[in-house]
Amino acid sequence: MRKIFLIKHPVVIVLLSVAMLMAACAPEVRKTTMLSGQFTQVAPDSVFIKVGDILDTVAVVTNGCFNIEIPTVLTRISYLWFRNSEMGRKESQVFFVADGSNLTYVPETKKVISSDKKGLQTRYVDLNDWTERIGAEFEEKIKELGADDAAIEAYTEKTLRKLNRYVLKIAKANRDNVLGAEALWWYEEEDPKALLAILETLSPEMQEHPNIISKKETLGTALKTEEGYPFVDFWSTNCQPCWDLMPKLIDIYHTYHGDQFDMLSVAVMDPPNSPDNQPHKWGLYGIKSSMQNWLHFKFTASTICRI
Repeated sequence: MRKIFLIKHPVVIVLLSVAMLMAACAPEVRKTTMLSGQFTQVAPDSVFIKVGDILDTVAVVTNGCFNIEIPTVLTRISYLWFRNSEMGRKESQVFFVADGSNLTYVPETKKVISSDKKGLQTRYVDLNDWTERIGAEFEEKIKELGADDAAIEAYTEKTLRKLNRYVLKIAKANRDNVLGAEALWWYEEEDPKALLAILETLSPEMQEHPNIISKKETLGTALKTEEGYPFVDFWSTNCQPCWDLMPKLIDIYHTYHGDQFDMLSVAVMDPPNSPDNQPHKWGLYGIKSSMQNWLHFKFTASTICRI
C-alpha cells in the first residue's frame, strides 16, 4: 500500500519553499552571446572570431565599432583577433568565454568585459588577472632574494601551494564548464592522485577538453614514475662506448618494461662542424626506429627536441 506523508513542520516547509524559489529564479543562460567593441584609435577593417569548436566568423568594423551575435559556448574558450595594414600587420588575439551575457572588447586593456559581474567570463578574467599578478609578485621576490638558494626554494614551494589551493577551489566549483579546465591547467603536480580524483569528477564533455586530456597524460606518467623505476639514459654522439651499449638497452627495455619500469634517452649532440661529430652505422633516426617504444630526445647547444 502506498503511503502519503504530509510535511507539517514549519522549518521544513520554509526550506522547501526557498529551494523551489531559488530554482524558479535561477537565471537561464541565453543561447546566444552579444559581442561588441569600439576602437578609439586605429581600427582594424575586420575582427575574426572563433567560438569554441563550432564557429569561425568575421565581424566588419564600421566607424571603429563592431557588433555581432554569436552562439553561447560554456565548455570551450573562444577568441577574437584582428590585424590592419595601417598597424604594420600587427596581430592581436584575445581569449574569452561566450557565456550568454553582453560582452565588450576593450582595446585599451585588451580584455573582454562582461555585463554579468558574476558570470563565467568575469570569473575567467579574474582567474587570468590573479595568475598574472602572482607571477609578477614571484618574479620580483626572486630578484630580491638574489643568490639565496634556500630562500628561493622555500618561497617557490610557498607560491606553488598558494597557486594550487586557488585553482583547485575554482575547478571544484566549475566541473561542467571551461573555467574548471582552465584553472586545472595552472595546477602544479603537488599531489598527482588528488588531482586525478578531481579530474574524474568533471562532466563528460569537459573530460574531452584538451587541457584535461593533457593533464591526464602528464599525471599518468607522474603516477607511473611515482610507483615505479624510471631509467634515464644520457649519452653523447661522440661516445663510442655509448653506441656499443645500444643493443644492450634494447634488451633491457624488452626485458623489464612494464608498469614498474620505463625509459627515456637524451642524446647530447656535438656541433655540426665538430671533428667528433662523425656518422655512425646506427644513425640517430635508426636508433629511434629500433627503439621506438620509449621517448628519445636530442640536445644541442641551442635546443632540445624530440627525435
